[in-house]
This record gives sequence, structure tokens and C-alpha cells, in this order.
Amino acid sequence: MKAIIFDKSGTIFDTCRVALDLSRDEMSVGVSSTRIVDSMNRGALLILEKSKSDLIFSSLDEQDFSSFCRQSGLSLKCVYSSNCDRDIRVDVALDRCSMIPMSKFKQTLNALFDEIGGERMNCGVIYDVANERPSGVLSTGGRLLEGVMELFDHLRDEGWDIYIATGDTLEGMRELSGKLGLPCKRIFCFQDETKKAESVRKLKETYETVVMVGNDSNDLMAFKEADISILVLQDGLEKRKELFDVATHVVDKVGDIRNIL
Repeated sequence: MKAIIFDKSGTIFDTCRVALDLSRDEMSVGVSSTRIVDSMNRGALLILEKSKSDLIFSSLDEQDFSSFCRQSGLSLKCVYSSNCDRDIRVDVALDRCSMIPMSKFKQTLNALFDEIGGERMNCGVIYDVANERPSGVLSTGGRLLEGVMELFDHLRDEGWDIYIATGDTLEGMRELSGKLGLPCKRIFCFQDETKKAESVRKLKETYETVVMVGNDSNDLMAFKEADISILVLQDGLEKRKELFDVATHVVDKVGDIRNIL
């Protein structure tokens, strides 16, 4: 028995991210959220546990993000952190987000919509853990990379069980998992770098061979745990040297995996 785990964003999904720096009120399109967090002294990426862009657009511009979340029954989840020696207090972080008006989230969502249309959008916060305050607002969305459907068909034909590990919500993944023909139990959600590695270790208890496919820093720990690790360069972003050092294979496009497995 053999299993393959795909990271989602940048690996099988062409993700576009729009970030708004709160201190400078500057918008950046096509950014890497993990790279922003890595550049901080101690930082974290917190996303909404449910994708609710429709609720965000219907909120009052002046309403603060903390009260919006509580009024809507929403909460944040930490999906990536850097240089943090303890768990992130997400409840404290949400309280600190009272300084962010909902108009900031609408700005990033509108910019994202201009880039890709309204496909699978979600929002989050770049959080400065060292100073216990939000430093940025982030909106994400995207579409499947070309060749992913054909690759998944090939892998099934070759006897691979396919899984996806993502920082997204299960609700946000339902449409994509259906399109890919994957049952919900094959989708690992709210996966930070530690949980991805744990998912690999768990699958190794059942499968003789476990492959991890990823593209960014939050895949590094999972690469180290996997029997085979494949680094995908398709997003065109600069990669940490450690990823090249650990990966057993490097491919330019995710479809090139067919030549390996």
C-alpha cells in the first residue's frame, strides 16, 4: 500500500494572496504568506475557521474585526508560525484584532476579486506574536493548476491513495475535494508545519510508502518524515535552501511527478 500527500497552495492550487500592511496601509498582490511570517521576529498566520467572504462584504466598514467574529460565531486558527517557542494564544490575538476595521478586509477581498474572480476566497491576519498585535490583513483565493486532474487520475491508476494537507477549513475544501474525487476523510485541514509532519507519521503506520509533495517552508518538517519528498517549483517563488537539501526530488511542474512515481 502506498500514499501520497499533497500540500494545496502553490503545489496543486494556483493561490493568489493579497496582503495589506496595517502600519503603512500598503497593499501587496501575489505575496507568500509564509515568507511574510518568516521575515518577522516572531510571527503567525491566523485564518478564519470558516470561509465567510459574503458576511465580510455585508458587514459595516467601521465595525472592528473582533466584534465581527464574535457576532458571526467565527474564530481564528493558527496555520503557520515562525520563531515561536509556545502555542499562539488565538483568543488573545482575536482581542487584539479589535484595532482592525472591516473595511480593511473588504479592501483585500476586492483586490483579490480583481485578480482571480470569486473562487474560494478566505481571509486571515498576519500576527506579530512578539508585540501581540496584528501587522497585516490577508485574503486568499485561486484555482487548480493545469494538469492536476490528469495527475490524480494517473496516480489512482498506479494504485496510490491520495491525500491533501492544507491550512484551509473543511468547509472551504468541500468543493475542491468533490472536484478531485477525494472523500473528506482524505483531506487534512488546519495543517501547520507540525501537523503536516504528524499526518505523514500517522500514514506511515498504515502504508509501506508515504510521499510528501510541497512547495514551501511549511512543508519542510513533513519532507523530513516522508519516505519520498518532492519539491514543486511551479509557483515561481524563491525557496529556502533547506527545502532543496531535504527533498529527494525537485520538479518544475506538479505534473512532472508522473515521471517519478
